[in-house]
Amino acid sequence: MAVQEIKGEYLKRINSVLDYLALHYAEDVNLEHLAKVANFSPFHFHRIFTSITGEPLNKYVQRIRIEKAAALLKYQLLTPVSDIALDCGFSSSASFARVFKQHYGVSASEWRNGASESFSKNRKAQSKDSEALGKAWQTEDVAPMYIDPTTNSMSWEINMLHLKNIQVEVKHVSEVNLAYIRHIGEFKGEKKRWIEIFQRLVQWASSRDLVRCPGTQYYTVFRDDLNITDFSKFKTDLCLSVEKPITGQGEVCVGTIAGGKYAVAYFEIDAEEYEQAWNVLFDEWLPKSGYQPDQRCCFERYLNDPKMHPENKHMVEMCLPVKPL
Repeated sequence: MAVQEIKGEYLKRINSVLDYLALHYAEDVNLEHLAKVANFSPFHFHRIFTSITGEPLNKYVQRIRIEKAAALLKYQLLTPVSDIALDCGFSSSASFARVFKQHYGVSASEWRNGASESFSKNRKAQSKDSEALGKAWQTEDVAPMYIDPTTNSMSWEINMLHLKNIQVEVKHVSEVNLAYIRHIGEFKGEKKRWIEIFQRLVQWASSRDLVRCPGTQYYTVFRDDLNITDFSKFKTDLCLSVEKPITGQGEVCVGTIAGGKYAVAYFEIDAEEYEQAWNVLFDEWLPKSGYQPDQRCCFERYLNDPKMHPENKHMVEMCLPVKPL
């Protein structure tokens, strides 16, 4: 087996562990069981996991527990802090309080009472283009919700000062089977790398007769919260849809987009405007919607090839999983 194939196989196996932990992070972590998930011996698994993720297993599990708790504290305001601590796998409120403050520099209560917003703004400030782009993306108001008589779904219009108004619709999205290549780390300014990953994925799928034109859909699935997880550890899956469950190979893994209720917003934007579009959905629409995010992943669905658009615009749906407040 070639060196590149070996590396791809290691990535696929460790990704299976990351996907497992995304669902079972609150449970007791058993090294032997996770090694079995990865099909490695327990003796070698820990070192391989650290090499690929950049974190020892115990630190990775503790971090995603803290990040899940941070998101729940931010969006589920009526749930007691002690319940969130236990639901996220901490043995006691005291241990949770200690670890949370070490990680974010504030207490869980301070985070819930506004520190999370300051943290989020600091993250956005790291974008060099955010201030200039933000002026164009000023929001006037969110119009009252109305029921679409055709689909019977709830819809909102976000009135923009300098851009075309934006429609947001809450609707059911069906589960989608995926083939994907995962990227861990910074992704802003990585356009060339993004294109290379998509090309490898499409080439892999085309050689197995999995690509349909028309039919195949292209997605990016965000496995972490951009305003909570450090950029260097952020997990992003570049995906294409497949008609039925398949078996991955090498760096290509398989998974799903979970079905259920999503807020779906359509945008026609430039390549550098994705962050601003997500900010509109989270910062403008969500607080006035009567919904809160749930634990499923956000994703983008791409509707065109920007090179074929007369203004090189990206036509994209941004999908936020939601549940009632």
